[in-house]
Amino acid sequence: MKKLAILFLFVFIFAGCDWFQESMDPSLGDPMADEVVVEEEPEVEDTPEEAAADSDSKEVVLAKCLTENGAKLYTAKWCGHCQNQKKAFADGLEYLDHIECAEGDGWAQECKDADVTSVPTWIFADGTKKTGNTALDKLASLSGCEY
Repeated sequence: MKKLAILFLFVFIFAGCDWFQESMDPSLGDPMADEVVVEEEPEVEDTPEEAAADSDSKEVVLAKCLTENGAKLYTAKWCGHCQNQKKAFADGLEYLDHIECAEGDGWAQECKDADVTSVPTWIFADGTKKTGNTALDKLASLSGCEY
């Protein structure tokens, strides 16, 4: 009797496995499921301006706005706060008007001309200066940009 039960179980398992594999084959479909109709939404193409705006991060948008509004960032490569300020802009850094003040053993002439004595320093179009690492939302409000 024990051998018959094992034989029955063996046949059931292997016959069941074939049935299970067939029911899981996606190319055969699911005979138990009702037909499901999926309607796709029509694609709407963005205008080039919308596509560019959608792809720009908040940091890129802010950096572009700061530059358009005449803001300049003065930094030095050895300055840790300057590095942090630049990192805050992430991929927007390339759009910032930023000036490197450390030149050889001295200070770059452009920084001397702007009367920059410490870094990081922001100088806005109206001549306002803001020194130190500044939060991006604060920079936005100082320059009339959105963030």
